[in-house]
Amino acid sequence: MISSRPTSTRQPPEKVEQEKVKNDGGPPAPPKKKAGQSPTTRILKSIFRPILKGLYYLLRGMRSHKLITLIMIVLILGSATTVNFFKTGNWPFGIGYDQYNFQINGGDGGGVKISNWLHALREGDVPTLQLLDSFMSQQPDTQGLVNQFSKQHFSWQAINRLSISEESDTTIDSFWEVDLSNVGPGGPVVGYLVIHFVTVAAQQGDVIVAVDVLPFRAAQA
Repeated sequence: MISSRPTSTRQPPEKVEQEKVKNDGGPPAPPKKKAGQSPTTRILKSIFRPILKGLYYLLRGMRSHKLITLIMIVLILGSATTVNFFKTGNWPFGIGYDQYNFQINGGDGGGVKISNWLHALREGDVPTLQLLDSFMSQQPDTQGLVNQFSKQHFSWQAINRLSISEESDTTIDSFWEVDLSNVGPGGPVVGYLVIHFVTVAAQQGDVIVAVDVLPFRAAQA
């Protein structure tokens, strides 16, 4: 037997209340916030979206105009290299670097004389050291330095310029480190010699006006 009882169309109380508010012209329920729409996220999007869009169009333009892009890159690198060379006298990646050329007032700033002094000390050349020291008010004990640090007693492993500074009185201070080594009965002996030079440009050319040899320091084991 088929029942002819009509199906109930009664709606849940919650739905009826919502339709009533809608029909009465009340304010609609606020929409749910979607993920990624917080204030912080919107701020970040407003900042990075133009940047990413600009990069996208830039890369797209570079792909479409490869020759123009290549020319621009060459011009930028060339101008940067030229400026660096005229400022420091060095090419990129250390090409042509000369630690004895200080690039001060169009000259080496006495770096060549320092090179001669250090190599004379290494070779034990006392007359050359005395000639280079002739402009000093207080000359070091060149014979004593040769007896202690020349290649007759130590092997010179490296000469490194530590720092350089131009002073207001036109003098130039530079510090140098000499790595020395020898082999003793108990094994290798390694030490560091630090020398402070003061150079100045004179009428005769750049000269050394002071040399200060700091105490010899043995390497830490």
